[in-house]
Parts: sequence; structure tokens; C-alpha cells
Amino acid sequence: MDCIASPGKKALVVAAGGGGDIASAVMIAKALERLGARAVLGSVAWERYIYDDLPGPIRIDEIRNAVELGEGYALINAGSYADRQGRRVVFQAARASAAINEPIYIIDLYGGVRGFHRAIKAIAEREGVDFVIGVDAGGDSLASGCEDDLWSPLSDWVALGALALVDGYLAVHSPGSDGELSQEYVLERVDFFARMGGLVGARAMCSEDASLLERILSYVGSEASRIPLLAFRGMRGEISIRTGSRRVKLSLLSTFTFILKAKIVADSIEPVREIMNTDSLYEARGILNSYGIYTELDLEEDLHSKGLRSTDVTGQVLLDTWLSGRERVRRSASRSHCSKQISNEKLS
Repeated sequence: MDCIASPGKKALVVAAGGGGDIASAVMIAKALERLGARAVLGSVAWERYIYDDLPGPIRIDEIRNAVELGEGYALINAGSYADRQGRRVVFQAARASAAINEPIYIIDLYGGVRGFHRAIKAIAEREGVDFVIGVDAGGDSLASGCEDDLWSPLSDWVALGALALVDGYLAVHSPGSDGELSQEYVLERVDFFARMGGLVGARAMCSEDASLLERILSYVGSEASRIPLLAFRGMRGEISIRTGSRRVKLSLLSTFTFILKAKIVADSIEPVREIMNTDSLYEARGILNSYGIYTELDLEEDLHSKGLRSTDVTGQVLLDTWLSGRERVRRSASRSHCSKQISNEKLS
């Protein structure tokens, strides 16, 4: 971490992959502060279906008790929540704010890559930030889009595109911890970007990180961010998450964070390049669908269309819905890049 941080520098640390990634982002931010840097926190507000069964991320205009509103963002605290069609949702960033007693910026995903970029740029200027880091627990942001076990690339890639536009960093914490891409595959992708000059550094958790993460997780619900804590405490083997729909490997590598240059990663993934000029989340989703890529927004819409509430979603229901939806989107794909992608990676 000292390869990007130095005393007096200030970072904007953004939980990019989903609401629960804020737990890992807090840990990264506090590690930077121990090195003498300063940090301000940001996050997307997209809750898992078991917490919020209205499809899609929380909109800025749904947030109540915000400290301040800006273009494409809101500054929230422990008293903030969302009103989603009359239902009160206390999103994970508000819970994290209560845990650390600090405000956190919520960044709107509905503006696509360009909207996300404008928001983080405005926050960076407002806060006097020197650099921006996006935190992804698991590593889906490194996917090519051709993987059979990719569940939720939309939020990751919108954030990655915006990070690339501000020449920021991507912190992949605890490879494979979200039960999508395997730990081994995420490390292969890190190697791929390292050969392109994209790897900046790596770090493992220390006891202070573990203690902080444990405290944050007493407020925040995040299975992916809990994996590195379990691994740090010595648990090994595999466990199931997401109501039994996925399995995760725990090893010492589960405690590692890999820092990469966001622009090199984004420029190397064709679907990310194609969504760089998007002005809405739905536009970005449409482009990914054209590649045959099924996203977390598609999954939530499919679950919702079946009339399923959060309490109805078992692991088997989740898996069956994902598999059928993925095949539907793949059949309707109008673009293909996977053969070329695999060929290029072999050459590199």
C-alpha cells in the first residue's frame, strides 16, 4: 500500500462492486491512514436481493436524511436510509457509517460510466483528493466477460470505467471471495494484467485489519468481506455462501489485496471499453447483454418478475433463475469477442 500512499496524501476509497464491499473499503482506507495518508470513503448503494427485493441500485433521490446532495452523489451518515416505494432500507454504507462514525459518499450508478466519473471527479475536487481507489471484494472486475461463473459484472465495470477516466487504482481484495470467479482464476487475471504493467503492488491483512473488519462486519452484512476475516483466523477449505448457490475457497491468499492500474485493466477488457461512453446504467447493461453477458440487474429483474420476495429466494431458486436467464441472454447476443479474447491472452 505504501507504493501509492505517502504522508499527507489524500485518497477517495470507493466500494465499487456492491453495497457490502464497503466493509473491505473501510479496511483499505484505515490501512492507508496508518501509513500517514488521509482517506475519505465512497460507495455504491446496491443491496443484495435478500436485503432489498426492488431491482437495481438505490437512487440518490430515494435517500433520506442525507447530509448533503450533489450531482450524482449524496453524503450520508448513520441516520441515512432509503425509501424504496414505501419500504425503509438501511443500506450497508449507512451501517458502515455508524460503525466508524464518519460520513460516506454514495455514488449514483444510474448515470452509467460518464455519470459515475462526473460524481467521483466532483467529490475528489470537493475533498482535495490526490488519488482514487476502487475496492472490489472478489475480483469480478477483472473478468473478460467470457466466464461461465460470472454473476455480477455491471456495477464492477461501470465503476472500473470511471476509475480509468480519473487514472485511479483498482484494489481487488480477497480473490474469489464472492463465490463467482474462482480464486485461482482471479490470480491468473492478476498475472495477465501484471504482464501488461498493470500491477502496482500487493498486501496481506494484518491483525489491525482483522480486528477492524470484524467490528465493521458486526454492522455490515457482507459474505464476501467476511471470507478474508475467516481466512485470517485460520479457516481453510471451502464454504457455501449466497444461500448455498455458490462455494468459496479459503486460503492464505484470501487475505491479500492486489492493487492495479484501473486504466490498464479497463483498456484490456472489450465490454468495458464499449461502455465507457454510457450515460445510464441501462445503456451499459444493454451493451453487456449484446455480448451475451447476464448481469446482476437482469437477475434481480427476473426474480422480481416471478413475484419473489427476499424471503422466497433459496439457493436453488437463485441458481435456477441465473442459469435460465444467462442462457436467454446468450441466445440473444449480437456480438462475440470470446474467441479473440482467449487467443490474445495466450499470445501474451
